[in-house]
Amino acid sequence: MSDAPTFSILAVAAVIAYFLGSVPTAYLTGRLYGKDIFQVGTRQAGATNIWREVSRPAGIWVFLIDSAKGLTAILIARGLGLDDVWLLLPASAVIFGHWNSPLTRFRGGDGVSSLTGVVLGITPLAALPAYFVIGFVTLRFNSRFDHPTLWGATLGYLVYLVSTLSPISPVVPEVVFGITGLGIAILLHSMVYHRRRLGPVGHVSAGDEKHSEHPH
Repeated sequence: MSDAPTFSILAVAAVIAYFLGSVPTAYLTGRLYGKDIFQVGTRQAGATNIWREVSRPAGIWVFLIDSAKGLTAILIARGLGLDDVWLLLPASAVIFGHWNSPLTRFRGGDGVSSLTGVVLGITPLAALPAYFVIGFVTLRFNSRFDHPTLWGATLGYLVYLVSTLSPISPVVPEVVFGITGLGIAILLHSMVYHRRRLGPVGHVSAGDEKHSEHPH
C-alpha cells in the first residue's frame, strides 16, 4: 500500500464519488415512463423497483448504470492516486450519495447495484464471479423474492469471499473487511427503511396508505 494521501485528495475523491452516487438513475428512468418511483412498489429508487414497476429492460439498464457509477467513482479515485483501503472512502461516499441524493430530497435506493461497481473497481478479478451471481439471482428470482438484489448480493458476497482466497486474485484483508462493512451497512439501511415503511406490526405506514389509496 502506498503512503497516506493528502486530505485534499481524499476530499476530492469523496465529493466526486458522492455526486456520482447521487445521480438518481431509477427516478429519472421512472419519469421517462411517466411514473414516480417513490410512489410505486417499494418506493425506493433502485433497479428492482424499476424492473417490477416499469419494465424489465429498464430495470437492467438502471442496474448497469448504477453499477457504473460505483465503478467510475473508484476509477477516478485511482486516477487521483488512491489504492487499497483508501478506496473505501470514495466507495462509502458513492453509496451514501445513492441513499441520499440532493436531487430527490435526499431519498434513494438500497445501493446494492452501486456496491457491485465499487467492488468491481477495487478488486476486479475477485469481483467478476460474484458480479455474475448477483445478476443471475436478481434476474432469475425477481418474482419469487421480496428483495432479490439483497439475496443476490448475499450469495455474491459468499462467492466473493472464496474468490479473494484465490492465489490469482489476492486481496488485502483490510479491503475485504471494509467491503464487508459496506455490505452490512446496505443490509441494515434496507432493513430500517422497510421497517419504517411497514410499521411495527407489518402494516404499510399511514403515508404509504394514503399514496396507495390515491395513486399518482
